[in-house]
Order: sequence, then structure tokens, then C-alpha cells
Amino acid sequence: MNKDEDKGRPRLHTTISMEKEVILDKLVKLLDKNGNEIYGNKSKVIEKALELLDNYHNPVNEKSQNIWNRGRNELKMVLISKKSFLGLLLGGFKQGFKENNALEIIEWYKQKRVDDMDVIELLRAIKDMWIASNLFYRIVIHKRTGGKYIMDFHHEFYSKEFGRFWGEYFKEFLSLHKFCKSEYIVRNSSLRLEINPTYKSEVYKLKPFKLNNFDGN
Repeated sequence: MNKDEDKGRPRLHTTISMEKEVILDKLVKLLDKNGNEIYGNKSKVIEKALELLDNYHNPVNEKSQNIWNRGRNELKMVLISKKSFLGLLLGGFKQGFKENNALEIIEWYKQKRVDDMDVIELLRAIKDMWIASNLFYRIVIHKRTGGKYIMDFHHEFYSKEFGRFWGEYFKEFLSLHKFCKSEYIVRNSSLRLEINPTYKSEVYKLKPFKLNNFDGN
């Protein structure tokens, strides 16, 4: 900062701990992806820190995205689509299973059609998006013999009804879009979804006309 820029700016005379000075020096030297200094001097680092503190203590000053990020982490807020919300509001569970935009969300996230994804890619997309929505804090995918999968969902709602809802939701979604046969087990804070993608080939072999109906032929 040159002398002209420094004119009219208040001066602070204070001390900080050695540990905080190490952090301050590290931030001064912080570079962006192009190798340019982000702050360049201690004054700019302190000004940015004060701005962030002001936003923290006065959320009304923050942008919507920052408010959502804080609400998700601090208030445990969850993200639900308008279609799903209206489906639940107007028709209860079964309507909520059908009136949702999970397909659009996943295709937006992966930038490809669900038809072009294999089952494991779809399951991983579900994992990423449902954790991002803060509906589950941990999802683990296990591959089993015979091409089958198990998904363990862990949540903080402490409600079997919450697990049943998502069990039925994913059961219908995977049946509709990948012809998977799924079963689920619920606990107070977890859901286990057992997925059988090989059911599609079994249906082709045993009930070809029914599957053609699903395909719209």
C-alpha cells in the first residue's frame, strides 16, 4: 500500500500472540490458482477477517448462499426440492415419492442422463447429493457378490419414519430408472438399502411383456 492509499485510513497499534502472527503471515502469502497473492499485506487480511466476523455476527448482511451454508452447518437445515415439498404437503408419502425432481438433480450434478449412467455411478451421485442436502451425514456403499449393492445411510433425525420414507423413495426411484429390486431395513438413526440390479435381466427373461410396458413399447 503506497502513501497516497494510506492517507485517511485509521492506524491500529496493538499486539497479537505469536501463534496468531504465524497465521497472519501465512495468509499474507496465500496465492490464488494463478499464483497471484490474494491479500499481499497484513492490512488486507485483517480487513477481510473483520468483514467475515461482521457477517458471522450479523447474518442479515450475508448473501443467500452464505446463509444457506451456515444454516446447514449450524442449524442442521436440510435441502428439499419444491416438487418433493409440494408432493408431501398435498399428497403425503406416496405422492412425495412420485412428485420429486431427483432425476433432474442427479442429471444436473453429473451433467449426463441417468440412462447413460451405470448403477454404481447413480448410487454414488445419490450419495453425494443427499449428503450435500444434509439429509444424511454419512452414506456408505458396499458391493456384494452377484452384482448387488448395499447402501447404509446414517442420519440425525432419530426417527424410523424418516428412514421408511427414504427407503420407499429410493426403492421406487431405482425401480423406475434402473429396474432394480430393492429392500430396506430401518433403525432410529440409519437406513440400509439392499439393491439388486440383476433383477432387470431376470424380468427380461421371465416377464418380457411386462418390462416392455415399462419401456413404453
